[in-house]
Amino acid sequence: MIAQLLIYPTDSICQPPEIQLLDYVKTNQPVYKIQSFIIDNPEALTKIVGHPYDKPILYIACNELANTVTPEIVETLIKSGANLYYSDELHNYKEALHFAALGGNPQILQVIIRRLKLGKINSLSSGNTALNLLIKEGDPENSDFNECVRQLIRADTDVNQSDNKNLTPIFWAAKKGYRDVVQIILHESKQEVDIESHKLRGKSAKDYIIENGFEDILESLPSKSGNNNDGINPSSELFNFLKEYNEDGFINCKYLADFVDSDDGMYTLLQSATKKGLATAVENLLNNGADPNRTTAKVKMPPIEIAAIEGYHEILALLLKHKKIDIPSDILMETLRNIDSEITHESVNHNLCYSLLMEHRDKLNVNTLDNYKNTALHFAARYGGPERTLELLRAGASMACRNKYGTLPIEDIDANTLETHLDECLEVNIENNINKENFIATYNYRTIMPPRRIKNEDKVNKNAHDAEAANKLIAEEMQQLASETQVISYISKSAELRHLLKHPVVTSFLYIKWHRIRWFFFTNLAFYIAFCLSLILYILVVYGGNQNNNEYQNVNSILLGLLCVTFTLLLLRELFQIAVAPKIYFYSLENLLELTLIILTGIIIFHRSPTEALRKQVSAFAILLAAFELVILIGQHPKMSTNIVMLRTVSLNFFKFLLWYSILILAFSLSFYTLFKDTDVEDPKNSTSSEGDEQQFFIDPGISLFKTIVMLTGEFDASDIHFQVYPVTSHIIFMLFVFMIAIILFNLLNGLAVSDTQLIMSNSELVGHIARIEHIAYIESMLLGRILPSSSMKIIQKCCCFPSNIGYRSITPGILVKRVCLFPYFLKDYRMMVYPNQQAKVILTNAEYSDGDSETCIAQFTSIYLDKHTNKRTKRLIKMKKEALEQKKKEQNIIEMQELLRKEQQIIMNKLDYIITNMSVKV
Repeated sequence: MIAQLLIYPTDSICQPPEIQLLDYVKTNQPVYKIQSFIIDNPEALTKIVGHPYDKPILYIACNELANTVTPEIVETLIKSGANLYYSDELHNYKEALHFAALGGNPQILQVIIRRLKLGKINSLSSGNTALNLLIKEGDPENSDFNECVRQLIRADTDVNQSDNKNLTPIFWAAKKGYRDVVQIILHESKQEVDIESHKLRGKSAKDYIIENGFEDILESLPSKSGNNNDGINPSSELFNFLKEYNEDGFINCKYLADFVDSDDGMYTLLQSATKKGLATAVENLLNNGADPNRTTAKVKMPPIEIAAIEGYHEILALLLKHKKIDIPSDILMETLRNIDSEITHESVNHNLCYSLLMEHRDKLNVNTLDNYKNTALHFAARYGGPERTLELLRAGASMACRNKYGTLPIEDIDANTLETHLDECLEVNIENNINKENFIATYNYRTIMPPRRIKNEDKVNKNAHDAEAANKLIAEEMQQLASETQVISYISKSAELRHLLKHPVVTSFLYIKWHRIRWFFFTNLAFYIAFCLSLILYILVVYGGNQNNNEYQNVNSILLGLLCVTFTLLLLRELFQIAVAPKIYFYSLENLLELTLIILTGIIIFHRSPTEALRKQVSAFAILLAAFELVILIGQHPKMSTNIVMLRTVSLNFFKFLLWYSILILAFSLSFYTLFKDTDVEDPKNSTSSEGDEQQFFIDPGISLFKTIVMLTGEFDASDIHFQVYPVTSHIIFMLFVFMIAIILFNLLNGLAVSDTQLIMSNSELVGHIARIEHIAYIESMLLGRILPSSSMKIIQKCCCFPSNIGYRSITPGILVKRVCLFPYFLKDYRMMVYPNQQAKVILTNAEYSDGDSETCIAQFTSIYLDKHTNKRTKRLIKMKKEALEQKKKEQNIIEMQELLRKEQQIIMNKLDYIITNMSVKV
């Protein structure tokens, strides 16, 4: 274990082990040094080296470094455990053999061949053997090119193995005019080389050999060469039919029934037939017992996923009908990625594929994540249009899944689509009498919540039916530790969607969520009031008075003790918030005020023997900040939120407005200072000293600015200003100040305040909802966050080589999570039922809950009622649903009556035809 944590200094701090090993390989370090490093860092062999290589070190050594690395180093890497058979889609499933062949170093290629398992010499890379790949993509200018071909042939590479176009190495060598390669294949291969069967545009390898003037090679061709079809592998024959798109030959092949599950190392027969869109071949394979879920080690994508990606709806329908089919969880995403692709052939239609998959939605997990944490809803909202988006939402797709880039699906959903979905989230039985007292309405919050995750640990026996097993199964349904207000928070920030905050589904959730966490608000408020009282009493009785008075020493000690206790709790609360969410914390003005208050309180408690001036100033600021913070805290209550929003908005707009006009205010203050500074410092002969002091308004720029700001409010004291020194200039400037600042600017500010207030009051309900959402979201971010943020941990790991496998996730205690989250700890199945005709009484029964933490809340919650506005809108929406249903019934009745009339009309017409026919016969 100690060896794994050793740090190897390089030119950068804590360079990854794979990069260090790559440096050793590049510079051909001694074998013993490389071996020692791999022993200490075994993961370096298997990790992928990033751009520009994007492959393991062994593959880099075989390919990019083939001309510099010694064969001994490659041998050492293999002996140390490097994987010869790793492959990925990025490099078309190339293995070490393919990279070594393209690298062009026959010695390294020989090392790889010698280490291969039996039969692996014919491994495929996108249908190509190493020999085929070398001839097609290798560098013929390389002096060792022919030697590499010779090495592969001597290793018994199948020279008749064709690629995806059913073309063999001899064909490509002849077509490219590689005379030496053609000669090596024909003369040194142990197999009989087929030079006539595989053709491209009617030309075979033999035709190209003759065309390029290589007839002399054919003349000296051993008798084994020629057209050889008798010894062909049955599996290869089947794959050749598929490569040539020859479905008739494939279906009639006598080997089909016995080789339905065969593969060529890259694809199974069913995968290959699906990839090429051969529906008839797929049907015959399935009818002959082919496994619909079988894949290969290289291509792990099952046939059904290939069909969905390619848009082959006929093949997809065949596979979905199969009883043993397993539907991949991410298949919807793959289909939706290409949903807007143009239809290039009648067999290709991604829309039909999507419709077929949605018919089997009960087998799909619509909230499955891809590598970028996208869900199917991300793609449906972006590419699929409103109908597909609504269809996924009805299937339970969550709008609260953030992808790797922090994007929510709701960001691509338009307002009309979202409103339609929210209407559908109010579930009622319209067939019943909606005016009955026991009529039930259900709010379904599933799509606005993070999806449910199932824990794999401690699984319960599926055959167990006792109460204990049932409780364990319920306990396994764990809510993802994420905010339940992500979707609603986004709605509140979106100008296009904000009006939907008044929807009853949203307001009911906010109301019930507030009741779930209000204990936190009242606890916090009570604690802060206690802190304010202890602080103010200590300042008034002890700190701001005579500290040498020993008559009330006991009282002073008690007050100091209370202040120390509340101050410590306040400090711990703020430190906790900083640790959990530092970015959110420091962006909040309220938190900055609290930090300032903590500093001032710390000075009051811990500063020994302060001067009287310091005590008075610190006390004044502390009382003021404590009061400010208390007002802000009280304003977090839903009923008071509008008032605090008005205060915040008007203050902010005032500040912005004054900031712009501060240039004029500063200019006037400097003008007054310039005009009156000399007159203010002179000793007036006819005034007392106190009166003279009062007249010194513009003695320096600072006092001048202060006086100018005071004058802005209308407090001019014009009689004390010395206009007689510069009567014309001073009066003109003063009148300009009165007109532009005192009259115009001051009234503009008043008008701005009135306008802001009216706007907020006209949208008071919306403003209240937004403020409530912000408060709830902040509490969730605190109680559901990490004590040590992951970003900080990543920095520590990068800079300090902290082992990544050491756990560091520390979460708020589970009891707090249960007291904050509604789902699934409090409301089951993401639903809440109410009686709309009983003042929106919430239906909550103790029988639904088994954990002790929730029972206390249930007792408090059993008689909860939603607010009147939510109930009124709920009833209105129910009435609209009822009217829509009745209208639909009327339209259906009209259609049925029209159909009945049409049938009766047809009967009458038939009778008339019969009568007319009989009359004409008689005539």
